[in-house]
Amino acid sequence: MPLHRLSGPFVGVLTILCWSAYNVAAKHGIDTGMSPEALVFLRFSVPGIVAVPVLLILVARGRTLGIPVSRLLVLVLLGGPLFGLAAVSGYVHAPLSHGLLFAPVAVFLMSSLLGRLLLREPVTGRRMGAAALMFAALAILVGLDMRAVGTAWSQGAAFFVLAGAMWGAYIVLLRHWCIPMPEGAVGVAAGAALVALPVLGAAAVETLRTAPAAEIALQALMQGVVGGVISVVALIGVVRTLSVHTASLLPVFTPVVALGIAYVLFGAVPSGAEVAGVAIIAIGFVVSLGLRVPEGWSNRVSHAHR
Repeated sequence: MPLHRLSGPFVGVLTILCWSAYNVAAKHGIDTGMSPEALVFLRFSVPGIVAVPVLLILVARGRTLGIPVSRLLVLVLLGGPLFGLAAVSGYVHAPLSHGLLFAPVAVFLMSSLLGRLLLREPVTGRRMGAAALMFAALAILVGLDMRAVGTAWSQGAAFFVLAGAMWGAYIVLLRHWCIPMPEGAVGVAAGAALVALPVLGAAAVETLRTAPAAEIALQALMQGVVGGVISVVALIGVVRTLSVHTASLLPVFTPVVALGIAYVLFGAVPSGAEVAGVAIIAIGFVVSLGLRVPEGWSNRVSHAHR
């Protein structure tokens, strides 16, 4: 298969790995006493250490990113500190499983709606049915149990839905505006850092002053490098090489990857419900893409049974 045909699946897998990693790390940070403000500050300030100087150098040399400022501002609004606060704040009120369920549903619905309006991507009955199948499997996979959470779970769900809707709009606009990968990553990272510093800096310092150095280093790596740099670049690559529909379904695989990581690193054996959820998600994804068994293969199978 030609290299350019492999680039889409590669950045798709990379995006899923990044989302899985920094979501689990965010929940771990909240559970160990770090504030949402501190986690979001690290996510956007760390890449800003590189992005802001690069942007200033380009401006000093009379060069631009080739992206209108108004569009950059919209992307920073949808994918910057406000999005980060909504996504992380949900974990204060709800478990990790809720974030892995409600946010992907919101991403899919928002991106499907805007994709239809802006990109004229069809929303077929097959795709909607397959998505419904995947989200049902996702509910099985994360083991959603309302009796096991506090009464504030609805607040967490609201934060996750808001974050998912913002991210869905972010995905569609990256594609609609044809944002280039390096310029877009630098512009969004620099803009988000310039917003995060004055808005979140004071609140973040209160937490970072007392947090263990090892936890700060872990979150700087997972939120700042993985979440703020690698995932941004990978996502821009995804929307440039794959359809918005496919990109919007990638978050569904986050808990699947998390299960695999837990098994490899900690020996946590998936339950029967989790295995069933993974299988149904795989089937739903294949159906949503309209993939079918090759005709030649089907003919060989039918002849073998005669």
